[in-house]
Parts: sequence; C-alpha cells; structure tokens
Amino acid sequence: MSDQRDDLTWVVLELSPVGEAKLIDQTLEKSVRKDLNVGEDFPIFIPAVTYPKKNKTVTVCLMEGYIFVAAGLDETAYFNLEHKPYISSVMTTKSGPYQLRTLSTVPNKQILDLKKQLRKMSSADVEVDDFVQVTEGTYKMLEGRVLGIHENKAFIRISLRSLELIATVPLMSLEVIESNKEL
Repeated sequence: MSDQRDDLTWVVLELSPVGEAKLIDQTLEKSVRKDLNVGEDFPIFIPAVTYPKKNKTVTVCLMEGYIFVAAGLDETAYFNLEHKPYISSVMTTKSGPYQLRTLSTVPNKQILDLKKQLRKMSSADVEVDDFVQVTEGTYKMLEGRVLGIHENKAFIRISLRSLELIATVPLMSLEVIESNKEL
C-alpha cells in the first residue's frame, strides 16, 4: 500500500480580472511559471482550453476564476503570487492557536476528473464514424470520416481524387457535417 502523503496534490489559486484576461490571451501559464521560478515540467492545470474556430478564438472554461498548481514548493512561493496583479488569492485554511494560514490542497484524483470533464466539454459533439470538416490547420476545409478518437485528437480518413490519407486533427478543429447518430 502506497503512502498517500507522496501523492501529487494541487494548490488552488483564485484569479483576478487581470488573470482572467491572461487566461484568454494564453499568457497566464507563462506568468505563473516565471513567478514561481519553475520549468515546463512543473505541473500546472488551467481548467480551460482555448482554440481557433471559424476565424475566432474560443475559450471553454470548466471552472472560471481558478487555476491549480502542483504543491511541493515552499509555501511562501505560493503566497508571493498574491502580490501579482493576476492572482486574487491563494486558497488557505487557518489553523492552530495563532490561526496561521495553511495551503488548502486538492488531491490529484479530482484534477484528473476535471481534466477528463474538460476534454469531454471541448469535444463532446465529435464521435467515431461522424463525417466532419476540418475548420483550422493544414487540412482546413477538407472533409473526412472519423476513424478513432484518442484524448483530444481524432484520426480522420480524408479521400481526395488522387490520394487517401489518415490525418490526426485536434477535435476542436472539427465540425460535424453528418453524425453517426443520423446514419
């Protein structure tokens, strides 16, 4: 049996209006990494996804106003984020006779569930066997049949006059033309 104290936990940060704007313009994660002085491999989860759709940028938020950062750094690193214009507060509890602030953390299982929900929200309308049109990227405007789906990507068979290919396309770059539910 593993020791649950070794499991990954997450610190909850509440965003300010500036943080919400940084989420939409996709600079939030970079700012948090810089201010925590952590590399690309340090876990940060923003419960939103931004993608291009029909010449616009669309942001799908699962939980507006919050982001999650892996625990494990010195507590002062997290508290120092409260001095940044994009963070409103760090979620804490008060404990002990002096009512000292202690970081509130969320277990990794809850974050994994949130990630799964976000994937479903951002690609809920695409299913295997659907006939789709690619709306962005290399295969823009081409149509094909969805052969399979893995995480946030679809495998699509695209048939042209002189070529048949299977392309891997982000689910968010697809629009359903004919659903397999209608077949």
